[in-house]
Amino acid sequence: MAALATGLSLAALLGPAAAQNIHPDVLELKLALAVADTNVNPTTSSLFKLAESMGFYEKHGLKIDIVSLDGTPQAVAALNSGAVDIADIAIDSAIRLRADNDVPVRGFVAIAMGSAFLIAAKDDITTVDDLVGRSYAIADNGSLDHNLTEAVLGTYGIASDGPNYVAIGSPDVRVQALAAGQVDATTVSFGTYMTIAGTPGVHVLVQPDAYSERAPAMAKFIAALDGTIETKREALQRFTDALTDAARTMEANREGWVDAMVVARDDLSRESLEATSELNATRWCINGCMKHENLEKAVDFIYAKSDFKDVAKISVDDIIDLSFTQKTLETLGTAGGNGLDAR
Repeated sequence: MAALATGLSLAALLGPAAAQNIHPDVLELKLALAVADTNVNPTTSSLFKLAESMGFYEKHGLKIDIVSLDGTPQAVAALNSGAVDIADIAIDSAIRLRADNDVPVRGFVAIAMGSAFLIAAKDDITTVDDLVGRSYAIADNGSLDHNLTEAVLGTYGIASDGPNYVAIGSPDVRVQALAAGQVDATTVSFGTYMTIAGTPGVHVLVQPDAYSERAPAMAKFIAALDGTIETKREALQRFTDALTDAARTMEANREGWVDAMVVARDDLSRESLEATSELNATRWCINGCMKHENLEKAVDFIYAKSDFKDVAKISVDDIIDLSFTQKTLETLGTAGGNGLDAR
């Protein structure tokens, strides 16, 4: 296997036997993946790029072309236009595509359960109520961080037009804008916040556990159009297998994830990444995270939002395909433990 970008190979992570398990029949078919973060985010979403650099896609007979896009709406647009085969998108975006535009989109696997986000703010913002009327950095209107934050703040009684949302881009850009005093608050992952932790005048207003408790357990999944599911089923199945295999490895070997992230994000200290790995510990999708009841609750949560009152009602079954994760669990077996996705 060629040298890998993170400085860690699958064989190095799992031992010499791993090199013998590379899939002998590599598909020539290429899949493109649109991701919401241009950098390797130190959450379970790091799985997309680490699975590539550590050789998990190669192991399962895939070549993945990762198209990095700045924000969830761009990922949705790329999927809808056919520019990519699969995209990591918010579930509410999938609902709108299907209900409002009759776009045949279905989620088939996910990479996270529970939110690793927090709300960071200037020190003079001491309560959630203080966010009303203040500038609040988001990736874009309708982005995942925007939608989740509106939902979380709604549980505190804050109206969707309470903060003054400002679309300025990726998590790194948002957190640096906060550190520089250009905005009053933002939502980012714990790992991203660690890049500015200790900056005078900035603090964590809503901790990750509190944010996660108020947000839906499922917010995103990886989706494809029905046509892609029909014509590229084998490739999508191998992709599902590869992600699940990689997630189980990351969960079982936290130090291996830290080692890879130290190379991928040299702006983050090992100490901060080790702390982040503890936060990620229960959030890896070791069984694909496509439980029907969790997805149904997510859809119900979304339709309860005020901005969905005029969206046509559709069933969760209209936007999911559970056959891929079901086959993966038949092939790889189910994984137990303390994770949110354990079975």
